[in-house]
Amino acid sequence: MLVSSSNETSIAKYGNVQIVDRLDCYIIRNENLVKSNMEGEIKYFVQDGQRVEKGYKVAEIYRNSVDDITRKKLEVIKERIENIKQNENNLFQSDIQKIDGEINKIISEIKQYKQIGNLSKIEQLKKELNSKLEKKRIIVGDKSFAGKNLKALKVEQEVLEEKINNSISLVKSPEAGIISYNIDGYETILTPRNMATIKLENLKNIHTEITDLRVNKVIFNQPLFKIVDNNVWYIISWVDDAALENYKTGKIVTFKFPYREVKGKIYKIIKNKNDNMIIFQLDQYVENFFSLRNINLDVVVVNYEGLKIHKDSVIEKEGIKGVYVLDINRYAIFKPIKIIGYDDDYVIIQSNVFYKKDGENIKRVKTVKLYDEIVRNASKVKEGQMIY
Repeated sequence: MLVSSSNETSIAKYGNVQIVDRLDCYIIRNENLVKSNMEGEIKYFVQDGQRVEKGYKVAEIYRNSVDDITRKKLEVIKERIENIKQNENNLFQSDIQKIDGEINKIISEIKQYKQIGNLSKIEQLKKELNSKLEKKRIIVGDKSFAGKNLKALKVEQEVLEEKINNSISLVKSPEAGIISYNIDGYETILTPRNMATIKLENLKNIHTEITDLRVNKVIFNQPLFKIVDNNVWYIISWVDDAALENYKTGKIVTFKFPYREVKGKIYKIIKNKNDNMIIFQLDQYVENFFSLRNINLDVVVVNYEGLKIHKDSVIEKEGIKGVYVLDINRYAIFKPIKIIGYDDDYVIIQSNVFYKKDGENIKRVKTVKLYDEIVRNASKVKEGQMIY
């Protein structure tokens, strides 16, 4: 009887073995650059990185500055029309009293803040005071609408609305997607349409310089923002011939971004003498992906799952790969295995049973089970040897 006390053993447990490649990745997106259709002051209504639907108002451009008096006139007219329709009495008088009360309150607050020397608050209150005084002048002064009937007020409303509308251009999103005000100049170069023709040597010299498009005034045909398709986007990278064997079209891989992991599909492989282009397709959102152009990422290209054992436990007997499992009396018993995958240190194998072809028949083979005790350094052990 052979007895050994020097051999290590390990317990078979479920695990995985991954092959991870560090790739230099270039982001490819469907991007639509929207430009101004007129000159004027611009106001934005969407935050950078916000997703919008098709037709959503992103900005307004004001061709001619419409003064606040015109806007206040329209506001008062709308109030008067609404009040007349509701048959309220003494409307102008009650409005005047209300405005007078607001004016007196603001004046009182200005006096209080003067005593404590809060200049910024005083400046703010003065603006509010001027606004209230202007509104009162519109109601009771030379610009008063008192006495005008409903028909006259509606005519006045139409004139003012036309004046305001003619001075404003609405800029809407032409499609659904992510709004970005940052451009790098590669929006029309790195596109899904031409990504398969991009050369690695051209990208090595890429230098992205981000330009923020948000300004106060714009001219005709000036870029305003871009809308990025967040449903489908792409990553391109290159691998050498040695790594290429792990890449197959249609295979799912995992990208390890700084904040999360996302799945991607190998969309296309273009072989080229040790510089093999891999095009990945993704459909999951990644934070700030719309502003990324080049990033180094760990990519899990292979993920074998099953019973995980040490590589030095594997031996070959009569052309059959297997391991030594200790029975209840701690004798080493050879069991065939089916290898799923491996790395430098570990092997992933099928558990319980596997099937193999035996001539014209399919043979059922019993193999290692969960929690079996497996001999390490199996090349130094003989079958039937007691390990303790």
